[in-house]
Amino acid sequence: MSPATLERPRRAATYLETSAPSPAPAEVQQGTHVLPSLTLESGVVLRNVSLRWTLLGTPHERHANVVLVTHALTGTADVHAWWAPLVGNGRALDTSSHAVLCVNVLGGCAGSTGPRSGDAAPFPAISTRDQAAAIWALLDAFHVRHLALVTGGSLGGMVALEVTALRPAQVFQTVVFAAPARQTALGAGWNALMRSAIDVGGARDGLALARMAGMLSYRSAEGFEQRFGASVAPDGTPAIASWLSHHGQRLVERFDTASYVTLIDAMDRHDIARARGSLRNALRGFGHRITGVGIPGDLLYPAEVVQSWTRQVGARYVSLDSPHGHDAFLLEVPQVDAILRDALRTSTVRRANSASFGHGLDALATPAATIAAPTRIALAGCGVVGDAFASALARGSTAEALLDRVLVRDITRERTGLSAALATGRAAQGVLTSDPAQLLDGEASVLVEALGGIEPARTLAERALQRGVRVVTANKELVAAHGPALLALARVHETTFDFEGSVSASVPVVRLLRSLSRESQVARITGILNGTTNYVLDAIADGTRFTDAVRLAQAAGFAEADPSRDLDGRDIEAKARILAWLGFGVSPDAVVVTRRGLDEAVARWAALVARTSDRIRLLCTIERVGAEVTARIGPARVPLSSAWGAVRGVQNRIVIEAETGARWELEGPGAGGDATARALLTDLRAPTA
Repeated sequence: MSPATLERPRRAATYLETSAPSPAPAEVQQGTHVLPSLTLESGVVLRNVSLRWTLLGTPHERHANVVLVTHALTGTADVHAWWAPLVGNGRALDTSSHAVLCVNVLGGCAGSTGPRSGDAAPFPAISTRDQAAAIWALLDAFHVRHLALVTGGSLGGMVALEVTALRPAQVFQTVVFAAPARQTALGAGWNALMRSAIDVGGARDGLALARMAGMLSYRSAEGFEQRFGASVAPDGTPAIASWLSHHGQRLVERFDTASYVTLIDAMDRHDIARARGSLRNALRGFGHRITGVGIPGDLLYPAEVVQSWTRQVGARYVSLDSPHGHDAFLLEVPQVDAILRDALRTSTVRRANSASFGHGLDALATPAATIAAPTRIALAGCGVVGDAFASALARGSTAEALLDRVLVRDITRERTGLSAALATGRAAQGVLTSDPAQLLDGEASVLVEALGGIEPARTLAERALQRGVRVVTANKELVAAHGPALLALARVHETTFDFEGSVSASVPVVRLLRSLSRESQVARITGILNGTTNYVLDAIADGTRFTDAVRLAQAAGFAEADPSRDLDGRDIEAKARILAWLGFGVSPDAVVVTRRGLDEAVARWAALVARTSDRIRLLCTIERVGAEVTARIGPARVPLSSAWGAVRGVQNRIVIEAETGARWELEGPGAGGDATARALLTDLRAPTA
C-alpha cells in the first residue's frame, strides 16, 4: 500500500478490503491531506487545511483495527520515532494486527496547518475540540469509520478525549495519559509563565526560556533530585541549569514560536463539558470505555486531577508509578506497554461481541447518539435548544443524521454546536438560511422545531406535516395552543407529530401519558414543572436575593434574557394545558387555570421558610372538579425531607395518580438546552404513532 492510496479518498480504498493482517513488519507511510474547509468552534472557517499523517500497518474496516495516537505539545506525526518502543510488529501497538495512525495536530508546525512566526495575518484561536474535529474529517476522507483505540498523553490526552466525545459510537477504547478533562488552574498557570517568557524574550530566547519552564513541570521533584541533586557543572552552575538550557535550545531549532503559543492557548481552552451541560453529560454512557492514567508526582497535571474526572464519568483509573513525573508516559515503557495491551485486548473483545450479536460496529452508540430517524433534518431555530441539538448530533455516529437546512434570524452569530456539526460532517456547508420559506425546500424528511412561540412555528409545522414530513418540537406554547390540530394533521398525512420536550425537557411524561390515556383513567397530576423557578427558589433558600438568584439562573443558561414567562407561571400554565389534554382528554384551551408565580413577596416567604426545615416549591395540580378540568399553580410549603423538598435546582418532578390507585413518579432535568435537546433526540429515536 502506498501513501497515494490515502491521498485519493474518492477512489476505492482497496486497503480496507483486505481480510487478514499482514505478518510482515509495517511499512512507514506518510503524507499530507488537505481538507477543503474546516469550521472552528468559533465559527471561523479555515480553507485548505493541511494535516500531516503517519500510518504504520494496514487498516481493515471490517475489523475496526485502526489505533489513533495523538501527540503531546511539541510532538509530531512521527509516532514510530517518539514512541518507538511501543509501535511495531509484536509491540504493544502491534502493526501486524493493527494500523497505527498519528496526525500532526491542527496548529502544529510539523506539516499541518498552523501559524508561523512572521505571518502577516493572525492565525485564529483554536481548541482541542477543533483539533479533534480536524482528525475526524481526515478519518472520514480515508474511510476509517471506527477506531479500535484512541490514546495520547498531555495535550494528546486532551485531544484523545475530544475525539472520543465527538463520536463515541465510533471509538471502542480510549486511554488518556496525564491529562485533565478541563484545563486546570495549575496548567493554565504554567502556560501563562511560558507565554510571558516568550513575550519578554522574543521568538528565540523567549521560546527557549518557555521550554525551560515547561521542562520543570514535565518531571518530578524526586526525579530531579535523583538525577542532579547537588551536582554542579564545570563552570560552577547547578547541573540542572545546563540540562534545562540544552532542552530550550533544542526546541528553538525545531519548533515555531507562534505554533507553540497557539497550542498552549488551545490547551487553556480545553473543557470537555463546554456546550455539553456537564462533564458527566459529555461522556455519558461510554465512560466505561475510557481509561485515565494518572502519574503520582506529576507537577503539571497531578494524579488527583485524573482520578477526579475518571470517578465522575465512571471511567477506569490506572496509576503509572514513576520518579519521572509528567513525562512518564513517554519514558516508562513496560508500564505503558501493559496499559495499552490491556486496552487493545478489551477493544478486541468488544468488537467481537458487537459483531457476534449482530449489532454491527455501531452497537456502542449511546442513547443520545442513536437516532432511528430520517437522515436529513430541517432545523428551525439555532438558539440555546437548537444549538444544543446540533451539538448532540455532532457527537453521534456518522450514519444517523445530517442537518439539511437551519433557519436562524442572524446568520453571522456564533453557534458552537452548529460549528461542531459542520466540523464533523453532520451539517452541510451553506446550511444556514434566514428565510422560513426556504427551510423545507431541501431534501429534509423531518422538521425539528426549536424556535419557540406560536409563529412562524405553527406555519412551518403545518407546511411540513402537509408534505408528509415528520415534526418534532419542544415548543410548549405551540403545543398548548395547537397540539390537537397538529396531531390530527399528522395522522391525515400519515406522519408523526412528537413533542416530548414540551413539558419537562428530558422527563418522558408525554410518552407515558399518551400510552396511559388508552389504558387508565387519570385522577390527578401533580408536579414541579419549571426548572428555572425551582433553581431560583433553591438559591433564595441558600441566602441569595431574588433578583440575584434570577441573574444566576440566566448566567447558567436556565433562564431566558426575559424570564417573565417562567416567573409569572405562564410557562407552567402551557405545560399544564398539555398535560390536561393528554391525561384527561380535554382541549388544552378548555382547562380552567388559576396561577400565582414567583415574585418578591413569594421570595421573601421562601427565605423565611428556609430558616426552618421546610422549603417553598411552585407546584401545579391538575384534576377533574365536577365537569371541569382545573389546573392550580402556586407556591406551596413542603418539608425539606419530603420528596417535593428534595427536588433541587432545575430538576422537575411529576406524579401521576390513576383512578385504580396506580401511581407513576418521574424526575429529571426540566430546563437547559442539553436536557431539551435530549428530548428532541428521544422523539427522533422512537416516534409515537
